[in-house]
This record gives sequence, structure tokens and C-alpha cells, in this order.
Amino acid sequence: MSENKSRRDFLKMSAATTAALGLGMVACQRQEKFVKANVPNNERIKVGVIGVGVRGKNILKAIQYVGLMKVVAICDNLDFQMKESRQYIDNEVGEYLDYNDLLAHKGLDAVVIATPLSVHHQVVMAALDKDLHILCEKALAYNIDQCKEIKMRGDQSNKLFQVSYQYQLNPVFNAIKNIIDNGYLGKLTRVECTWDRFGDWRRKVPSPDLERHLNWRLYKEYSGGLMAELASHQLNMVDNIIGEHPVKVVGTGGIDYWKDGRETFDNVHALFDYPSGVKVGFHSGTSNKHEGYQMKFYGDKGTIVSYGMARATIIPQGKAVSEEWKNNVDSITGASIKIIGKKSDERQIKPEKTDDIVYPTDNDNFNVTWRLYDNFAKAIKGKEKLMLGLHDGYQSAISVHMANDAIRNEKVVRWLDEYDV
Repeated sequence: MSENKSRRDFLKMSAATTAALGLGMVACQRQEKFVKANVPNNERIKVGVIGVGVRGKNILKAIQYVGLMKVVAICDNLDFQMKESRQYIDNEVGEYLDYNDLLAHKGLDAVVIATPLSVHHQVVMAALDKDLHILCEKALAYNIDQCKEIKMRGDQSNKLFQVSYQYQLNPVFNAIKNIIDNGYLGKLTRVECTWDRFGDWRRKVPSPDLERHLNWRLYKEYSGGLMAELASHQLNMVDNIIGEHPVKVVGTGGIDYWKDGRETFDNVHALFDYPSGVKVGFHSGTSNKHEGYQMKFYGDKGTIVSYGMARATIIPQGKAVSEEWKNNVDSITGASIKIIGKKSDERQIKPEKTDDIVYPTDNDNFNVTWRLYDNFAKAIKGKEKLMLGLHDGYQSAISVHMANDAIRNEKVVRWLDEYDV
């Protein structure tokens, strides 16, 4: 096959196929004014939120825009966290220091778990005992045995279980997935994920006795570190695209820059093997933020580079550029691909706008959290299919724990048959 013919195949797509694929796309900005659904109080899902720190408050902000939900109870073992959270709730709310007391709140339908990772398991199991719908922050649990127990118990429940991998819901990722799924990148051979920051990842504490409480991500007793907090999002997206889980991982890392008493690594590097032969690398560091958040997908027909949630580019394989690349191309899986800068071989991927979803804001990070909770509520009511369920959360959590084992103990770690529960 000629090089030009290959590029034409890379770009061409029938109008009928495009229309069909476009149904799965979501809007990247609001197209009309967002209007919160006006739902009678007796039809709203009564929700309790356990853990109202930084993430918990962001969740409360998002739920404000979900008409089907009503927060009726919050829980945190710090009074000031609950006090600060009240501004995001426009009704009377029960306040609890113990999550067991919240789970006993009369009329509760669902619970959101936004606690430190180390207590996910005990709270999830208690919520399953109460027969509640569950939305749990990532990663699923603190270790593999806990993840397995949650998976087996959750699969037996008739209630919904969603895990907070909301980055999968951003329109740019959906466009990338559609392009790869339909063969325009060719055979996928490699993925490189980067999530770099410059900063100590430390939050100010009002008193020294709250250091480990508020900065729990820095201590191994409570946290899975950078792999659990950052890598898990990108690994979840990669698994979704490849349609497999990794079978082997090696890695390295260390506390090499921030000598401040932390116990979780300030840089991690992991390399995953997938059954199809795809190699996936992940790097996260805290001493240089130049590349920030990036995902790079390498195929034998082209390369996609995603920069955060707002922008991605696609580059065809080869030195020359066929005539089709000299014009705007609007027919790839509902994505608009346009020339950028002076590089005639590079195009920007922009999801086509649709009227399927109207977002409450123009902030991508906020919108995907809102979409997660909007989907959770609609799935409970039978209005939508649940996205990002327990299977997704379980698989990504096992990958995280395999990588941490490989990094901490300097060994090759494999996916065991016993993980397939």
C-alpha cells in the first residue's frame, strides 16, 4: 500500500459512520444556558457524603447542579471541615463525626466516600451492609486483598457502585478513544503517560497535630502516593482504550527532592506490559512541571498527544503529507481536526459540539465531576446506563498496587490469576 493511500485511509470515513459515532460524543462547552432540573423533593436521591476535605467540598459543589440529588448528611472527624461545607448545601443537613452514624441516617439512598484511601475498605463494606448505592473515590482500596473483597461483595449487591475516574468523561478523551477504536492510529504499540508538578504536595495545617490527618497523601500508612492519586486516572483511561489490564510491571522511584519527612515517593516511574504487546509507561514527579499532564498514543499510522483535558493533536506516520492534510478535515469520528501552527503534518483534535449534554460551566475539571454525579443519579433512576462502575475501579486499583509493589520492592510484579474475581 502506498504512503499516500495509507494517509487517505487514516483520514477518510463515510458520512454514515461519522454520524453513528458522533452520537457518543459530548459537548466540550455549553451550547445553551444550563438549567438545573426541578425535581420534587420526594423524588430526589438522598445522599450522604463521608469526607468533606478538599475533594469532598468539590463534590458538594458539583452536586449543587444535579437536580436528582439532595445531600442530607455529611461526615468528617474535623468539625471545621463540616462547617466550611455548609455553604454548598442549601437545605438542613445531618452532621456526623462517625461514618457509622451517617450510614444510619434515616431515608438515606446513596453514599459518597471521599475519605483517605486507608479507610475506603471499612466504609465501603459498612455501606454495602446498609444496602446503599455507592460512589467511591479512587483508588478503590488500600491494598489488593481489600480490593478483591470489595469487588466480590459489590458484585453480589443489587445497588449501583461507581468509582470516581471522572477524567474518562472528558470530551477530548472520548474523541481520542473513537479515533483509536476506528483504526485511524493503526496498531497501537505504546502509550506514555506523564503527570508532573512542581510543589511539595503539602497542605497548610492549622496545628501540628493535624499534619498526618490533612497531609495523609504523604504517608504510607494512609496513602498509595503518586501512583494511587495521579497515575490511577491515566491507567484507567489506558485500560479503557486497550480493552485489557496489564500483566506485568516494573518500576522505580524515590524521595529524592523533598526531604521533609514524607514517606511516599516524590517521583515514580513504571512500565506496564499488556497482553496484546502494548507497552505503557507512567511518570510522575514533583520537581519540574514542564510537561504537566500528557498522554501520548503511538500507532503504526500516527501519534496522538493529549495535553490535559482541553487539547490534543494528531500526527500521521511518515515524512510527507498528502493533499487531504492540507485542508480542514471534519469527518473523523465526530472530531474536528484542523491545522495548527506551521507544521503541516500536525492537526488539533476538537470534539464536535452536540446538544446531548449541556454543562453547568466552561471549566473542564468541574464539568467532568458534575457529569460523573449526574450519571450516577440518572443511573439510579434508570434514566442512563452507569459509567465507570466497580469493574473499572477494581482493575485500575490492582494496577496501582502492582506498580507500587514493583517500585517499593524493586521487582517484577505480575497480574495473578487470583485477581480475576
